[in-house]
Amino acid sequence: MNTNPKAKTILCYGASNTYGQKPNRSGRFAADERWTGILQKELGDDYYIIEEGLGGRTTDLDHPNPNKPNRNGLTYFKACLESHLPLDFIIIMLGTNDLKTVYNRSAQDIAKALGQFPEYVRSFCETRSLKQPKIILVSPPYMDDHALHFIDSMPTANIYDETSVQKSHDLAQYVQQVANETNSLFLDSAPLTQTGEDGVHLDKPSQVALAAVLHRIITE
Repeated sequence: MNTNPKAKTILCYGASNTYGQKPNRSGRFAADERWTGILQKELGDDYYIIEEGLGGRTTDLDHPNPNKPNRNGLTYFKACLESHLPLDFIIIMLGTNDLKTVYNRSAQDIAKALGQFPEYVRSFCETRSLKQPKIILVSPPYMDDHALHFIDSMPTANIYDETSVQKSHDLAQYVQQVANETNSLFLDSAPLTQTGEDGVHLDKPSQVALAAVLHRIITE
């Protein structure tokens, strides 16, 4: 916890790529290896990073597996927002889990669902006369169905397919459109990053690359 009372607070809200899941499914990257931790180190004590990453988290969908509750990102986000206010920045990187075949969702629909987050923040802060945090919508990395262990590294087969991969390539344009409509900042992480052997989760060098660009956006 950063105890500097003047530190600017940044909420990083996302799924397993914010949690720091390793592509080889062996666990989580260490705190100083995750993009959130690297960003904290680069920004220094004048900023306070709050990690809120959860594997399987969607934009606004409930997980069909009863053993995986609380994956609806919008539902949890509302409580999370109140828990951490006041905030200066909110970085949101969601959408990958919405691409699972079980949800059968288009890239455009995923981006539309993502648009509920900045709209909720705006409405919530306005009605309570609170400072509006700056929101950065981050389009997730591309999936890679040519990765060595794509699909077979997942707990259940056929979570993603070729259509999911194509949708992951289409998503950024729609997220950018939503960012423009909601007066949010936008970052397409795909040109900066790559996934590891499972074709879904960011590799170690990509943690550094993503943190570097976010650092620039925040400080500028």
